[in-house]
Amino acid sequence: MKQIRRIIKRLAYRLGVEIHMIPKSKMIEELIEHDNIHPLATYSPWNLDKGFGETFSKIHPFTLVDIFRCYELWKLVEQSAKLPDGDLIEIGVWRGGTGTLMAKQAKACGIPGRVYLCDTFTGVVKAGKKDSTYKGGEHKDTTREVVEELAFNQMKLDNVQILEGIFPDQTGKEVKDARFRLCHIDVDVYQSAQDIVDWIWDRMVSGGIIVYDDFGFADCVGITKHVEEQFPLKDRLVFHNLNGHAIVVKL
Repeated sequence: MKQIRRIIKRLAYRLGVEIHMIPKSKMIEELIEHDNIHPLATYSPWNLDKGFGETFSKIHPFTLVDIFRCYELWKLVEQSAKLPDGDLIEIGVWRGGTGTLMAKQAKACGIPGRVYLCDTFTGVVKAGKKDSTYKGGEHKDTTREVVEELAFNQMKLDNVQILEGIFPDQTGKEVKDARFRLCHIDVDVYQSAQDIVDWIWDRMVSGGIIVYDDFGFADCVGITKHVEEQFPLKDRLVFHNLNGHAIVVKL
């Protein structure tokens, strides 16, 4: 093994590449839970979906979410159209990219009702000991006006309603009688996600979908922990998606 390592280092040196060999003990401790993931599948339907492509080109400057997760949201909204009723809601809007993408697809799929976009517009809230990186206040580089400009002026949407404040603590009362078919949670920290699900679960229709952003991200271990705590629960199906989403379906 040592001889192989020496050969690798010599080859790397000739190529001008620096390699740092990680001790086996450190490898076991640090690289089992979080490692680089490179799925082997190559199917890329987002490249051929004209409606998605046109929408994504407009919203991508307003989101930190990559094309893979955006396309999954696009398709999940389409799937949620099969459900008999329910509104859509996103908590953690930032500049409105994914929320307006969802709203655009909801209109295209003939989903009636509202798409609620909920944000404090003052950054992340409820960061705590279960979170690895976030301390509170991150992602405050946005305003309600930015989201309104995108949703109403650029995207010409009439099915969007913005709820400003901490959800559900401050704004849940505005939609307390609503039912939901799809909920997108992009709040980065454990307690905020937990409070949202505690509030919204009984308001989700049967077959309703909750999508978590940042599942499996090293910077968002609180979200991963929150999702994994739901695996044993018998009233839902929980899916770990390698693209950085987790998906929960209400039974």
